[in-house]
Amino acid sequence: MAVIPVERRSTRFLRRLIIIFPILSFFIVAGYQLHLKYLIDPAKDVSVTIVGFSERYTKEEIRDHVIKDRFRDRYSLLIKWYYKYYEAETLPFIEKITVEVGENNKIQITAYEKPPIACIYDMGFYLYFNRDGEIISSRMTNTENLPVVTGLKYNNLAMYQVFETQDNGLFQVIMSIVFQMQDKNFHIDEIAFDANKSATISVGANRYFLGVRKVYDVQIAMIPEVEKKLRERNAETGRNVAYDINMEGVMQSDDDFYAREREEIPEENGNPDDGGNSDGDSDGK
Repeated sequence: MAVIPVERRSTRFLRRLIIIFPILSFFIVAGYQLHLKYLIDPAKDVSVTIVGFSERYTKEEIRDHVIKDRFRDRYSLLIKWYYKYYEAETLPFIEKITVEVGENNKIQITAYEKPPIACIYDMGFYLYFNRDGEIISSRMTNTENLPVVTGLKYNNLAMYQVFETQDNGLFQVIMSIVFQMQDKNFHIDEIAFDANKSATISVGANRYFLGVRKVYDVQIAMIPEVEKKLRERNAETGRNVAYDINMEGVMQSDDDFYAREREEIPEENGNPDDGGNSDGDSDGK
């Protein structure tokens, strides 16, 4: 009868240990090197830049929001690898956050706030709002030279909340006007509403009466060309004239509108490029 040798347990254990030990040693050494070379101190090695002028978040809050994983965010190498393939999670009022690893394990975090697109003038303050209608900052002067909304009453003008008008439909009207002017890369100074909710847009010294509507896309699309014609007429006459332009009846781009001379602006106080038309009432077409 044949005898089958049985390997002793101690021998099997020794062989496994011989295989496992080098692998285990490699990971221990690699982990030690990782800890020694790439370990960061968030207080010293992480810098934060906030692009914008809202005071919603401090730099420390942005840093703690990004550097929060107990293992990954302790080491610059892992941070670099992670943000090569993934984007940082944003926050309310923050449009984008980027994370870069520089020399000497220095981490640079840049938070881009949702920029303001216009402001509301109320109670002596300019309240800036972003594309979502959220009030993000308050200033005593219009430092950003953005369109100013005037003439409305509001149910809510709280910081870091969406503003609410007493007529809910006017929120969309305001946003629509601002977005259209942005799309055409054309600056307006003021969007004013009267008691009847009729809208007037000021461009320099010129005022455009648009009437009451839900959308003003046709009229707004015409304004840049009207401004160009008024500047040309201003150059021809050698005068710096401000005009009131009535576009309330405009429904299509080829409809008539009327420009009425309001006043001549002294050169020292006005910009000749913002001027108007010739004397008297005239058809803008």
